[in-house]
Amino acid sequence: MFARPIVMIDFETSGMSPEQGGRVTEVAALRIAGGEVVDRFVSLINSNVRIPYYITELTGITQSMVDRAPPVSEVMPELLDFIGTDTLAAHNASFDEKFLKAESDRQGLWPAHDGLVCSVKLARRIFPGMPSYSLSKLASSLGIRFQGAAHRAEADAEVASKLLIYVAQQISERYAAESVDPQLLIEINKMSAAKVPSFLKKQFQRQDLNKSQKKVGTVQKFRHYKGGVYELVCEATQESDLSPVIVYRSHNGTVWTRPKDVFFEMVEVDGVRVPRFAPIEIE
Repeated sequence: MFARPIVMIDFETSGMSPEQGGRVTEVAALRIAGGEVVDRFVSLINSNVRIPYYITELTGITQSMVDRAPPVSEVMPELLDFIGTDTLAAHNASFDEKFLKAESDRQGLWPAHDGLVCSVKLARRIFPGMPSYSLSKLASSLGIRFQGAAHRAEADAEVASKLLIYVAQQISERYAAESVDPQLLIEINKMSAAKVPSFLKKQFQRQDLNKSQKKVGTVQKFRHYKGGVYELVCEATQESDLSPVIVYRSHNGTVWTRPKDVFFEMVEVDGVRVPRFAPIEIE
């Protein structure tokens, strides 16, 4: 389903932003390949920070848990090594990205991931009009079940991964796509929901056209009933209504497009019905 691996990440933190003194307390990073989670990195993190009571109430992460956890100086290099150069994803990605960059900067490290997908933005564009886009409520609306405790990194990353896979499945089904490239999701993040359907239609029609062109092995030629000889380029679909068309070119390289039924229809010449384009036998 996914053309290349993508890593879903979730941080639990001691506050809402690094600028206000928030530090990471737990991380989960799940690598998705094809249509399933194939690898994961999960760890509590000791950032030498006090855990506020309300954070413990929200997440269940206590002071003693982080005090016994591996130090942030150990976890961050391992996390960045796990992510590598894959595309990164997160639910409300700006939050997680801020903490990823802040903690990496503290360790003198530089993330190397290939772009960032926000599954909140993605869901707003693929499923407009949902009552809520919070992870738990969106998952419930789409029939995706939570496993584990909400607001723990691994449980949240697991559900967000299922959401991302579900989005890719919907794109594949709606647009007959064999695979979905993570970079395509980044492009969707940048546009309004109204523009997404036409963008995806064009995107996958272009892929189909390229595949059709590659499938044409031997050159197929046709003679027009008026005498001209044309070479078949490929069969494709009309963008406006998805009807089949024939793409062909003349001897001087001019490319033409004609509805498939018109290309192969019979026409009357001097009282005799002949093909508009008759295949030329290649010896």
